[in-house]
Formats: sequence, structure tokens, C-alpha cells
Amino acid sequence: MNAAKTNRFEEFLDSKLIPLGNKVSQQRHLKAIRDGMVAATPLALLGGMTLIVTSPPVNLDTMKPTNFIFKFLIAWKEWAVAHGMQIELLYRASMGLMAMFICLAIAHSLAKSYKMDPVGTMIISAVCFMITSAPSDMGVMSAGITAQMTGEEVLANQAVLIPTGFLGAEGIFTAIILALLTTEITRLLQEKGMFIKMPDAVPAPVKASFASIIPLVINAVGIFLISLLIQKVSGGLLIPELIKALFKPLVVAVDSPFGIILISVVTQVLWIVGLHGSSIVSGVVGAFELGNLTANAGLVTQGLMPEYIYTEPFRAFFMILGGAGATIGLNILMLRSKSKQLKTLGRLAIVPSIFNINEPLIFGTPIVLNPTLAIPFILAQTVNGVLTYLIMYVDIIGKTFTYVPWTTPAPIGAAISTMDFKAFIWVILLIIVDLVIWYPFFKSYEKQLVLEDMEASDGNEGGE
Repeated sequence: MNAAKTNRFEEFLDSKLIPLGNKVSQQRHLKAIRDGMVAATPLALLGGMTLIVTSPPVNLDTMKPTNFIFKFLIAWKEWAVAHGMQIELLYRASMGLMAMFICLAIAHSLAKSYKMDPVGTMIISAVCFMITSAPSDMGVMSAGITAQMTGEEVLANQAVLIPTGFLGAEGIFTAIILALLTTEITRLLQEKGMFIKMPDAVPAPVKASFASIIPLVINAVGIFLISLLIQKVSGGLLIPELIKALFKPLVVAVDSPFGIILISVVTQVLWIVGLHGSSIVSGVVGAFELGNLTANAGLVTQGLMPEYIYTEPFRAFFMILGGAGATIGLNILMLRSKSKQLKTLGRLAIVPSIFNINEPLIFGTPIVLNPTLAIPFILAQTVNGVLTYLIMYVDIIGKTFTYVPWTTPAPIGAAISTMDFKAFIWVILLIIVDLVIWYPFFKSYEKQLVLEDMEASDGNEGGE
């Protein structure tokens, strides 16, 4: 009976759930959003490195130069205060313009999936994004004004100024929506033949350029008129401000214990049935993770404390210790297992696990379709997330605000992403918690494998 139920369950997975999961993961719009988030990774890395340099974890009012390390930290802080504004140009040119680059990357990915000209589509999306998110105006930079200037002299220093407030974290959702919308409108116009056709003898780049003229005009004028209408109806709100207000409940929901539990459970269930849960879920929540991180980075550049807890480094360095499911605890237990299979796999997988790569464990143990290990696989990661949320909420350790590659060993990545050494110690404590969670289930599974080995050995001896 149990075998029959198991077979029916596996048939259900093979025929319904797994094809559905694969379809969702390859859905072109979700894939384009995911590609856009991934493309922004180098920008987040450069911006994060800049913030590390300009934000040493030092309080000049309390730290005294009593030893070499404190003297170094104080000197670093004083240097950062003196030169921070110049160095932060690297941040403003990378993470500070994150939404713009995400818009370009999403439009590029979606256009390629439709076999459209990606360059022309990127330009159209970028123009529309600038119209809605960074409406330029005439103004005078305060640095160019002196007390002795007359009004005419002040006006003579006028220039076109572009506000950048919505080109970073605040504009990410607008960038996603406009990249998808303008690309779809461009595709529809081209399918209807509404573009300038050039003779076959004309070089391909020139043909593509002329083919983009009509879609560009229609998209830009349409978005411009919509923007003016929204401003008039809403009392002056720009589209990014309206979208930010609409998405605020979702941001709050994701950045909460309930959101962390939901994201973790859904991701792990997908992994258990053989799907790449992280890849599928990141297409939905990746914008929230990156947006929260970028917002925290922006607050730090203003001398303020980070606001959001759930970010990409939070998930990478405080939840998935050793990889999805916080399997570093399982891997450590496997190193001294009585089962030859588990012990051998544990030794082979420990180095990748240190760098948060655990596919060898997920598919080799296996954890996929393994009811014995499914519970700790879901539970350990979820417990890590909730405990860390509470610890950060009461400000025992700092919140993440710098981007660190997810393959960085978790204790180190946690300390760097928060610039708080207490985070290093906290991750070590979480690994101990994970060991406790994994232990009883591991021992049960180990016992199963040992018995199977003994039965196989006895069977071989009997055959001889």
C-alpha cells in the first residue's frame, strides 16, 4: 500500500507538478526579470565595495587609540570622512543607478526571447524610464552660487538637471514594469508592420535603427502623456512614487517573519520535488531583495541606519548556510557517518558547501523526494531566517547594506555585508542550531542506509 501511494505521488509529480514548475521557471517575463537582477550583480558588487571602504565600523566618540588595530580603524575612519564624498562617486555610478541598468537588462533579455533587436528595445525602454523616473528641468547647482552674485548671474549658470532619486532602489519596480511594457508594445507594433522598412541592401544596424523610430515615438509619447495624466490626477505624483505606494504592502510583507517563512518554505518544497527552487522563487522576490539592499546602501551613504532586514545577503549568509536548506549542518554530520555512502559524499561535498554550493548533497544524498530529510531541509533554513530577523530587529547585530558574492563563506559574508563582527559569531551559532535540527533526522536516515548495506552484504555472502 505504501509503495502504491509512493508510486502515485511520483506519477503526480512527473505528470503535473514538475512540468508546471519548469514552465514557470522558463516563463519569458519572469526569466527576463531574473536576468535583469543577475545583470545588476556587478553593479551591486562595486557599490558594496565602495561602501565597505567608506563605512568602517568605528565610532570616533567611543573608540580610543589604545592598540594597533584601534589606531588603524580610527585612521581609516578619519580618511573615509575626509574623502568619502569623492569615493562615493563609484557607488552613485553603480548602485545609485541600479534601476536604470535593470531596465536595460530586462528589455534586452525579453527582446532576445522574442528574437527582436535588443539594442533598439533597450533604448526605447531607457527613454521611457527616464521620462517617468527622472524628468529633467532647468536649475542652478548650489555649488555655482555665491552671495555676491546678482539674479542675472545666477540664471546665467542654469543647466539641465536630472534628478536621480528614482534611478536607484526607489525605481526598481518602475524599471521592471516599463521594461516589460515597452518591449511588449514594440513587439506588437512590429507584428502589425508599424515600422519603417528599409531595402535589403541597407546594412542591418541601419535597418534596425530605422525600424525603432516609430515604436520609440509611440512608446515615448504614450508614456509621457500617461505620466502627465497621473501627475494631474494624483496631485503631482510621479509614476515611480505611485508604484512605490502600491507596492509598499508587498515590501512590508516580504520584509517580515511571515514573508521569510513563506519564501523559505515554497523554495524548499520546490527543491524537494526536484526543481531549482531558488531560481524559480528569485524571479518573483529578487526585485524585493535587491531593492531592499540598494535602499539600505543609500541610507548608509546619507549617514543613516539601514532600514530593511530581508535582502539578498540576508538570505545568502544567514539563511542558506552551506546552500539551500542550510545543509552545512548535514554535511558536517556526514563527515563522521557510519554509512560509507554518506561519509564519502560528505567528504566530497564539504568544500563546495563552505562556499554555499550544495547540489552534490541535494541530489547525491539524496534530499530530493526523501521524506526523512525533507523536514529539516525546510525547517533549518526557515529557523535561521526567523531567528536572524528577530536579532536584527532588536539591533543586536547590524542589517545588511553591502553586496558580497553569495559564494563567500557565510560567516565572512555575514560580517562584511553588515560591517558588524558580531554577525560572524551569530552565523557560527546558527550552524550549531542547524546541527541540532539535522541530527535526529540524519541519524534516522543513516540507520536506514546502514541496514541496507548490511542486507546487501548478507545477500552477496549468501550468493557466494
